[in-house]
Amino acid sequence: MLGACGFAAQPSPSPQQQAPDAAVTLTDAPPTPDAPPPVTEDPDDTDNDGVGANDNCPDVRNTDQADQDRDGVGDACDNCPTVSNPPRQTLGSSRPIQRDHDNDGQGDECDLCPHVASTSRDVDTDGDGIGDACDPQAALRNPPAYFNGFYDPPDASWQVPAEGGGLRADWEVTRRADGLIGWRQRVLDGSKRHQILLAGEKQQHFVDSLVIVESIAETDAASGLRNAGVTYGFLPVAGVNNDLYFICGVERDVPGSKDFVQTALVAGDVLNVDKTAARVGTLIGSRVRIVGQATRDGGSAPRTGNTDLACLARDVPPISLTQDITGPPDGQIGLRTFGMTAFFDYVFDVELVTP
Repeated sequence: MLGACGFAAQPSPSPQQQAPDAAVTLTDAPPTPDAPPPVTEDPDDTDNDGVGANDNCPDVRNTDQADQDRDGVGDACDNCPTVSNPPRQTLGSSRPIQRDHDNDGQGDECDLCPHVASTSRDVDTDGDGIGDACDPQAALRNPPAYFNGFYDPPDASWQVPAEGGGLRADWEVTRRADGLIGWRQRVLDGSKRHQILLAGEKQQHFVDSLVIVESIAETDAASGLRNAGVTYGFLPVAGVNNDLYFICGVERDVPGSKDFVQTALVAGDVLNVDKTAARVGTLIGSRVRIVGQATRDGGSAPRTGNTDLACLARDVPPISLTQDITGPPDGQIGLRTFGMTAFFDYVFDVELVTP
């Protein structure tokens, strides 16, 4: 017969069909129909987004794994989501990273000022790919800038001069105790030049770097002046100690125990036209950001005219030097020490254009 709810009534079980109470346990109970499936934890899924060992953002939940620039880093954690910049092994990091020299959240490959931190997207008024904050000609379109954060040893594009510039092996990648990674000129050998040059001649220059002097040689029979900085306008000249170039950097007068910011025209190791301004404070261990500039005065063709030379130390207080040099500004850029060991954090180079 049907019961009150329309189901056939079932007979009561006989005593032999009833299980003893002691045999009924929690594990014997049937599963609840609405209970969620058991959770299986994946030790490789650290962000709990359902993707394990191959997660392209292992620390950020991104179930869709979107990677529009296909560099192996998901858009959700990519510091250049539209420009490919795959992670690279970098000194001081346990795993490959996307490099971000100024630590502003924008990777070097897409940062329009990779050495100048900014909290928002860089403004680029002239649309030349150089942000206004670091563009020496913000209203004029310049050729693409060159930036090197010195994470890796000098490659074949960097060479020493044929005459009297030391060895490329003198320059090594190092990570300082303060976390900075860069190139260190490590040889301290008295009055000797150590110089390294980037391949390719530029016509006019804007060269930005950060230098930290680490040690200074004592006076010897050759000289008591010691210096370190960027070089630009390098033109090789046949013979010993004849190469011509400009320098912008810091100088120590060892006998006088005085420090300077310096700009000069140099022939080999000899200061031909030198201009300095006294610098206050400790030199060894101080971060000094230096900017060298050389523009053409007269003439329009390569290797013509004369040079308006400038050197700025973004120091405390800032120091600016200018002078007029006979001869053109054209040549290679580079780094140089003389009687010093020094650390260079980066180089940022813009080829200036004539308005």
